[in-house]
Amino acid sequence: MAFWHIEFSKQAYKTYKKLAKGYQKKIDSILHLLINKERIDIKPVAGEEDIYRVRVGKYRMLIKVYKKERIILVVKIGPRGDIYKK
Repeated sequence: MAFWHIEFSKQAYKTYKKLAKGYQKKIDSILHLLINKERIDIKPVAGEEDIYRVRVGKYRMLIKVYKKERIILVVKIGPRGDIYKK
């Protein structure tokens, strides 16, 4: 049984659907690793609380972790240079 539940923000889901199938599969596999508590390249975003970045090739995925509810919210997906802009 998975330890975490994955949810997408509206913006992240729209971006996900526009990505090439190869990147969608990479994101799917990374999220699968996340919910099964396996090690991946994940780092906290400076100046943000409970927001982390995950590398997916030339893209980055920002996730917010709700520990008590066991929810990982995919907040934003985008190219490396643009992902941190508000």
